[in-house]
Amino acid sequence: MSSIPAPDDETPVSALVRPYARTGGRTRPVHNFEIEALVSPTVQGIDPAVGQLLSPEHSAVIELCQQTVSVAEIAALMQTPLGVARVIIADMVDLGLVEVLSTSGTRGDERDPAFLRRVLSGLQRL
Repeated sequence: MSSIPAPDDETPVSALVRPYARTGGRTRPVHNFEIEALVSPTVQGIDPAVGQLLSPEHSAVIELCQQTVSVAEIAALMQTPLGVARVIIADMVDLGLVEVLSTSGTRGDERDPAFLRRVLSGLQRL
């Protein structure tokens, strides 16, 4: 018989919840965002009245987006798999809480040196 370890003060709450439980069992987002796509909150997303109604995951993303961050950074900072972060962000886009800014990679010019520098910079920040 296995036992589940009791959470301590150093265990993040996100580590205690299975990733699929955070997305309602969904594994694919409605919108497919590149890992370097930048996410920023909308006016509705930063509205304190709306903030009280948000799920813990949505609140965490809004908090992280006070400084525009990439999809990959959100996943890393929330300690969730990239697919889970994409589903959460896609839900938030549909709710009008965040917007995802297009990158040069979404326009098909992934060999652009400026794009490659941004990817390298983003990876180094992780």
